[in-house]
Amino acid sequence: MSFFVGIPAVDQFNEWMVRGLHATIYLAGAGLLTFALSKLFRRISRFSAEIIRERGGVPDAELEKQTTTIADIARRVLFMLIWLMAAVLAMKEFQLDVGPLLAGAGVAGLAIGFAAQSILKDWINGFFLLAEGQVRISDVIKIGDISGVVEHLSLRTTVLRSYDGNVHVFSNGTIQNFTNMTLGYSFVVVDLAVEFEEDPQRLLAILRECAMEMRAEAEWAGRILAELEVAGVDKFTEQGIAVKARMKVKAGEQWAVGRELNRRVLGLCAERGVTIATAQRQVQVSEKGAQNGTDPGSKS
Repeated sequence: MSFFVGIPAVDQFNEWMVRGLHATIYLAGAGLLTFALSKLFRRISRFSAEIIRERGGVPDAELEKQTTTIADIARRVLFMLIWLMAAVLAMKEFQLDVGPLLAGAGVAGLAIGFAAQSILKDWINGFFLLAEGQVRISDVIKIGDISGVVEHLSLRTTVLRSYDGNVHVFSNGTIQNFTNMTLGYSFVVVDLAVEFEEDPQRLLAILRECAMEMRAEAEWAGRILAELEVAGVDKFTEQGIAVKARMKVKAGEQWAVGRELNRRVLGLCAERGVTIATAQRQVQVSEKGAQNGTDPGSKS
């Protein structure tokens, strides 16, 4: 009896070593390819941004949002395909029959496709959202009654984080209408009212003065794109005479600039004796009604 009985043949062992080496090469190649493509995507993003920048009319911040979002989606899809192909080739090296697996995946995918048409709708809507540049990562958008910062964007879902920290996930197929509040530029809209006895021009003068002060300060000058546009007396309300104005600012800066403008207007109005009208309600209760236990109060 030979001493080597029961030990695998050397040729078979070498064959398995070669197959394992090939499988390792496939997987390592996928890793190197994804690494190289990551570098390539960064260069393509910069190159695309330069081309769009040469056309003019698009701020650098907008370019960064758009190119980053599109490159991120394309990179994830391509990397998934590369690793899937490498895994299939590696399995074939070990003589695993991937034909039934691929066929089963195809049949399952077809069945799922019929049962999950909404997913296809999500992908189509997501594709157009990305291709048209209507929404980008870090944009502030409003979908229905919910608004927040876009934290994640894929072909299937859009993820918002609201001001209170809550995360809201929307299927792209369900997004019919939305409002992008940080696309290109924004406006700070001022809508205030003064008493009917007050001259509205005094309030408008205070608005102009506060806006000019902010534009003269380094902290706010870079955020404000144009001087205050005064529409004038807008309407008459229960509170008084309403005036309206707006100021063009960088996208996403309307909230900070608006709060600072309100603070300055409130302080200057108090200093100069200009009363900002507020809603008031008076309730009168007669002595007779109170004694009878009724509520004859009148509201005005």
